[in-house]
Formats: sequence, structure tokens, C-alpha cells
Amino acid sequence: MLQKPFRLRRSVDVKRVRQQGKGWRHPLAILLVTKSDQDVSRFAFIASRGVGKAVVRNRARRLLRESVRLHMDEVMAGWDCLFIARAATAGASFADVETAVLQLLSRAHLLDHNAPERHEEQSNT
Repeated sequence: MLQKPFRLRRSVDVKRVRQQGKGWRHPLAILLVTKSDQDVSRFAFIASRGVGKAVVRNRARRLLRESVRLHMDEVMAGWDCLFIARAATAGASFADVETAVLQLLSRAHLLDHNAPERHEEQSNT
């Protein structure tokens, strides 16, 4: 789960991003962003009933949320971002959703290419 400062919690903030935000589409998700006066970028995740029943919607949101959480250090500060899951999101693998999130953030010019790259430690056991 994202830490509180990185969550877009108030419904008025989500509504503002939906109405005023600029959008990018991918077969797995939609990204809407708008500039904010915060020191960090904040995120919200939506999955409508069109995505599926509750379990499916929750999985779609979890996949999107975890993909963003892993790349938080690469996202530029000062943006409110809303990810909207599409029907294909819940059936996709985590790697596919992570790629989609990175593509959307890149197309929105929100990735800080000067940020240190994240290297996962691999154990050879």
C-alpha cells in the first residue's frame, strides 16, 4: 500500500483530476494527471464495475498500486495522478501492468530520468 502522503484521498481531489486532468490511454489502464502544489506526487486508483465484480476490481487496483509503489522514486514531485483500470487489467500479469504503468508515466513526462535506478537484489541459492 502507498504511504499516506502519496495517496490522493479526498473525493474533491479525485474529481478535480478527472475533470481538469490531461489523459493518456493504454489497453490496460488510463492515466489522468494534473499539477498540484504538493511536495510529492499523489496517486489514486479506480476500477469501475465494468472491470468486473469486486474481487476482480480489487485485483486490478492492487496491480496498479503495486506497480506505482515500486517506481515511486522515479516519479517527479508535484503531480496528482489518477489511474483508471480497464477490463483487461485484472487478467494481465504483474509484469504487463508494470510495463503499462511505466509507459503511461513516461508518455506523461512524469518519470525523472535522473533518479537512481532501482536494482533488485537477487540471491543465488
